Amino acid sequence: MKAELKSISSTDIDERVYWPDDVNCFGFSLDAIIGPMGEDTGNLFQFFVCTPTWVSTKMINRDFGDHGVFGRYLIIVLDYDFERIRQMVSQLCDETKGKDWSEIAIKLSRYAAWEYAEYQT
Repeated sequence: MKAELKSISSTDIDERVYWPDDVNCFGFSLDAIIGPMGEDTGNLFQFFVCTPTWVSTKMINRDFGDHGVFGRYLIIVLDYDFERIRQMVSQLCDETKGKDWSEIAIKLSRYAAWEYAEYQT
């Protein structure tokens, strides 16, 4: 069994018209519906897309002495190109296989926040 990207969108931006004010420093949430290839069903997986500069200026936790940050569910890009970001997520799906949907979703949840992750035992 294989994963398939069904749709992708953002609640932070309108990807059809958005262009960052600073192409070197931006960040936004990204929602992907991913499900079994060839089926109409899918689950929500959430990413955060940002640049390295955005991470260094917006995410560094001052409590850790400005040394670094723990990152999870991030897609770190060097520039804004929504189609290339979509292609990255689609490629991740294409490369994620498993014996059933549960196995695939657990693998994908290493990269994105899966809506059912808390229900796993």
